[in-house]
Amino acid sequence: MGAFALPIFIAATAVSAYGSIQEGKNKKDYYNQLAQQTKVETERKAIQYEFQGNQILQRTNAANASAIAKAFSGGVSGFDGSAQLVQEVTNQRGGKEFAFALAGADSARRNGLIQASLYENAGSTAERTGYFDAAAKIGMAAVSYGTLGGAESTAANVTDKSTYIGTIA
Repeated sequence: MGAFALPIFIAATAVSAYGSIQEGKNKKDYYNQLAQQTKVETERKAIQYEFQGNQILQRTNAANASAIAKAFSGGVSGFDGSAQLVQEVTNQRGGKEFAFALAGADSARRNGLIQASLYENAGSTAERTGYFDAAAKIGMAAVSYGTLGGAESTAANVTDKSTYIGTIA
């Protein structure tokens, strides 16, 4: 390797290794952004489910109030007999729908956290891969440099006795 080739070779290897590290970090940042976006979207979905649950409770309360008002307007107790039966049925149906809405919110949050975790793990793996790739490039450069002869040495000239035999005496 020539005198000018060695510094260029070292610089090119260093730049390439640095590029691998930066690529790994950029991928990690990208996956972390996806994870954050997933968390935000998941929370939005969960809030929608909770909002639906609140609407169900409001409709259930409105239906019960209507049943009570009809019963009292008819001259009977709104908390006994068929009015009470209507309220119980309304509460059961409303309760099931409310439970489904809360389960949907919980499921959305869990699925989102799992997906976000997968993105974060992918980012960490990408970053590690960047470092391993950089190390491999440096290692390959060292092997290539050694194979091509490495640094010039005067030790080879001193041990080559055929050149110096005539001059030693």
